[in-house]
Amino acid sequence: MKKSVGANTMILPLPSVVVGTYDNDNNANMMTAAWTGIVNSSPTMISVSLRKATYSYSNIIDKQAFTICIPSKKHVLEMDYVGTVSGRIENKFEKTGLTSVKSEVVDAPYVSEFPVVLECKLVKYDDLGLHTMFIGEVIDVKIDKDCLKENGMPDILKIDPISYMHGDREYFGTGEYLGRANRMWQTSLLNDNTMSDYEKEILELILDYYNKIDNHEPIEELKEFFYWNDVDIILGPILIDSFEKYSDWYKDNNNTCFDGKHIIEKFEVDKLNEKEFIARMDVYHRAKTWEKGQAKSKRVHTKVKVECIFIKDKTANTLKMKKYNVILN
Repeated sequence: MKKSVGANTMILPLPSVVVGTYDNDNNANMMTAAWTGIVNSSPTMISVSLRKATYSYSNIIDKQAFTICIPSKKHVLEMDYVGTVSGRIENKFEKTGLTSVKSEVVDAPYVSEFPVVLECKLVKYDDLGLHTMFIGEVIDVKIDKDCLKENGMPDILKIDPISYMHGDREYFGTGEYLGRANRMWQTSLLNDNTMSDYEKEILELILDYYNKIDNHEPIEELKEFFYWNDVDIILGPILIDSFEKYSDWYKDNNNTCFDGKHIIEKFEVDKLNEKEFIARMDVYHRAKTWEKGQAKSKRVHTKVKVECIFIKDKTANTLKMKKYNVILN
């Protein structure tokens, strides 16, 4: 049962950003804000809402520009200070030791130490009540090179942004990876309309298998998934062809890999014959590994392709895997 808490701005979570501006004397200022978001894709526009009492309010109007910086969790103390003290009283860059950089495309500064900056030209602003919403066209986005993936997109885990919980006024770090947008449901049992009965059976089996592995179930719970009379389990360079070898591998894996999670991002099944099916999947695996001599564990993220051949086991009247092949990139 839900309980009414009244009208409030309970969009959860909220981003924690730092707004950069110049005053009329070209002194660099910054303030923390959470009332910000995307308002348009083309042209690219974002908004930030500020109270009239803030020093940044008049700065944005006078300079017709502002920047939005996204700090990392390691700078949460500086970000908290920047959102507490007014720029009318103190030079926040001097106090925090953060570095002000003049934007080359708009008349506003940004914070060098923060990994992401959006440089914005003021398009319009609207007095909504307690807050005024400023809409800015994003002229350019700059991201630290070490926070980019190989495809040029930002890596949220390396950026490590901060979220804000309105009401209790609390900060939170980045949560765990859950899956690819517009794909997760397709590789779940929600995708019922386009799946055949055997595809649903195979997907249920795969999801159950990964769930048991991620929960570190006893090895006996995993024995039922494979057709041990004729099995090939290929884990990169490792070949396992018996339950005894699989048991040894599983024991070693549990000793060195924990907090694991397998996420299926793509799934398709083809019928080989009346008794056999082949399933192909893109699987994302995240875990922490620890080796003897290391001070702490290391987070590892791996994307692999998996091919499984299923055979109808007459004895158990169910599908079982006779081949499980992990294809490393």
